[in-house]
Parts: sequence; C-alpha cells; structure tokens
Amino acid sequence: MIIDAHTHIYPESIAKKAVGTVIANTKDQLKAYTDGTFDSLIASMDVAEVDLSIVLTVATNPEQGIGILQWIKKMIPLSHRLIYFGSVHPHDRNFRDVIREMKKCGLQGIKFHPAYQNFPVDSKETYPVYEEALRNDLVIYFHSGFDMSLPDCDYASVERFANFLEDFKGSKIILAHGGGYREWDKVIDLLGDKKCYFDIAFVLESMKLCKHARELFRQNEDYFIFGSDSPWREQKQYVELIRNSDTLSQEQKEKLFCRNIKKLITIKDVD
Repeated sequence: MIIDAHTHIYPESIAKKAVGTVIANTKDQLKAYTDGTFDSLIASMDVAEVDLSIVLTVATNPEQGIGILQWIKKMIPLSHRLIYFGSVHPHDRNFRDVIREMKKCGLQGIKFHPAYQNFPVDSKETYPVYEEALRNDLVIYFHSGFDMSLPDCDYASVERFANFLEDFKGSKIILAHGGGYREWDKVIDLLGDKKCYFDIAFVLESMKLCKHARELFRQNEDYFIFGSDSPWREQKQYVELIRNSDTLSQEQKEKLFCRNIKKLITIKDVD
C-alpha cells in the first residue's frame, strides 16, 4: 500500500486562482503538476499507483476553519481514497468548537502553517489550541522550516520547533519537509531525539543528496512518512524515487509508504 500523507486540493470554483496565487507568491519558482482539483489529484494517484492521499488544508484567517470543515464534509463522500485533515486559525475564538466538530465528523488530523497563519509555532498563546487538538486525539501536522512564499519568516524555524517540542514531545506530531528544508544539520541537533514524525514532501530530491538528511533518516526511520506535496511535486516521480531506490531496504520502503503513517491514523480497507 502507498499512502501519500501530504497533498493539497482546493474547491473547484477557486482552484485555478489558488494555484496561480501560490506560484505568483514564489515568483514563479514553483510548478504545478495538477490543477489543484479533486479530479486531478485522483488522476495523479491512479498514474502513480497511490492508494490513499491525505489532503491538508490551511485556515489563513480566523473565520476560515468552519468553512473549510463544511467543504470537507461535502468532499468526504466523493471518494474513500482521500483522507481530509482540517485546519483552524489559532486566533479563532471558537477554535474549541471547530476542533470538536472535526472530531465529530471523523477527521483524524489538523494542519497548521505558522507562516501563512502568522503565528510563531512556539507561542504559548497557541498552546491551548494544540492541547485541544491532542485532547480530541487529532494528529497535528505542521509546515516546518523555510517557505518560498515567505522567505524571511522564522515562525516555523527549527529553533522554534525545538522549543515547542520540549513541551509536546511524544505527541502525535508530523513536521513536513523533513523538519526544515536544507537545514537538516540543525534538525538532527535540535529535533532528532524528539520522537516526532517527519514527512519528505517537496524535499525528497534534496534529502537524497544531503548527508545530514540521510543521517536524520537513519536515526529516525520509524518516524519518516511518505508525502509528495502535490500539486507542487509529482506523485509518480516521488513514488518511483522510493520504489527504485537501491539504498533503501524493502522494509524501509514499506515503513515510508504506509507502515509509519498507520501508527498515527486509522486506515479503512481499500478495495
């Protein structure tokens, strides 16, 4: 089984605009490999032989969390192959109600992007939001490290995650992009013993070439999960990079593709 734990889609009516905005914000450094819609992600999964994908959302203002959840409710019945994680803005005064509604709807995780949401990940003011998510048994999924759209923002820095994880060590937490794009020497030093999970979304090519990233994986192979960051990376290419690797054992490939993420979420049988 192959589970892509890091993908994005948008409502049909705004997908084209959303994808274009992200590309523009990076000064055209990004390329989209799908059009950001439900149908294009399913088609990409078929080509890549991906069984399930987790769709990550981000509430970029305090009013968006409940709206995202309403959209997710409409999308869930369309395919058993997509698993949705909700989002809530840390400044949403009704964050507890939104998180409890996520749990009631069967969602298993929540996504935060400190840079996009404009809050430092280690801000104590945000701790009640994290605590409510964990109290409802949700996986907390973070963007971590550098972001092309906001290159000068340090709200998701390795150092800030080190502070945060001192207080939440051992919780169900995933750090995207291997904990910090091209800062894997820092990740080893500051996060390598925190027992959090890391995905390889968007950064797999770079991690393969970096000795610090390879060492991080060697020390934490039970905590690494497969993700592409579709539409910003091609699922088929990422699957093949793992599947055709001659440095990974079959067991390591299985851990990446499905076994490690299954420790965090419940997977229903896939026909």
